Amino acid sequence: MTSSKCSIDGCKRNFDTVCDHCQGQVCTKHYIEHIKLSNAELTSLSDELNLIINTIQQRDLTHHVFEQIEQWREESHQCIDELCEEKKRQLKFEISQKIDNQIKKLRELGQEVNELIDEGDASFKQIENIKKNIEACRKQCKQIETDDYFRLDVKAIKLEATLVPHELFTGDDTLLSIEHQVKLNEFYGKEGQTWMLIYKAMRDGFSSADFHRCCDNQGPTITVIQSTEGGYLFGGYTSVSWNSRQSYVHDNNGPFLFTITNPYGIPPTKYSVTIPEYSIYDHPNCGPTFGGGYDLYITSHSQTNVNTCNFPHSYNDTTKQGAITFTGNKNFQINDIEVYRLMQT
Repeated sequence: MTSSKCSIDGCKRNFDTVCDHCQGQVCTKHYIEHIKLSNAELTSLSDELNLIINTIQQRDLTHHVFEQIEQWREESHQCIDELCEEKKRQLKFEISQKIDNQIKKLRELGQEVNELIDEGDASFKQIENIKKNIEACRKQCKQIETDDYFRLDVKAIKLEATLVPHELFTGDDTLLSIEHQVKLNEFYGKEGQTWMLIYKAMRDGFSSADFHRCCDNQGPTITVIQSTEGGYLFGGYTSVSWNSRQSYVHDNNGPFLFTITNPYGIPPTKYSVTIPEYSIYDHPNCGPTFGGGYDLYITSHSQTNVNTCNFPHSYNDTTKQGAITFTGNKNFQINDIEVYRLMQT
């Protein structure tokens, strides 16, 4: 026979209801006590909300973008100054050339007149030709002096500043800043594309089994790796699903490797595939591994085991640092891995 007593130890009363707080069958007295306990949490929740509000109000959200705009203004002024000086030099040279040509023509014409004077027998036709040539020179001189001799084609300078969507890569404590997220979407080729975090090694485990449990059969993914030494960010994209195939996988839909931060100050850079037949190496005993050779080989338990880079093998090294591109060393250990799957839009 099912007990009808209150589930609280030591209470001899019959239960009256199921408590939403503890999911137990309790009497009215203990039900009220549990309600009071739940309500006591409201004060701390209110304090937490007020803290968030104060943080938002005190934070200067425009400081960074204003600094960027100011930098753009200074650089634009410098470019304008340099362009003005260049155009002045160019126009001065062109005008000098035209003036020199005009003076040369006038001197040649003057020499012709002097010769005719010396000869003293110039024909009417010769004199008329000289008059026409002098008149032509006079008109050309006047053209140079007029304001409409030059045409300025001035183009407006444009500055566009818009808010960036803050939910491009969704998940807990992402390694990626907003700028990094926008850059990865630029590499992918679709502004505003959204991605969902499906695997985070520090949360889900570093073994290859953990990786494949979370990432197999998930469609296109971006893998973001953070090295232990230096905290450098790099990784790769593939349009094919991880699936524990125990083989290389052909991806003909634009897979790539990338660096976001690195020891050399190379800006975020995309490295396109050159041998798509070896785009990824999909094996149950490996983490996310890219390229034949391998360009990026991630071991099981990559936080303690040695991972290797033989880049470039199947991807194009446009920054010419080779196997030490991503971390400064061919061998490295990993602080964290994040894998994001493509969200359909």
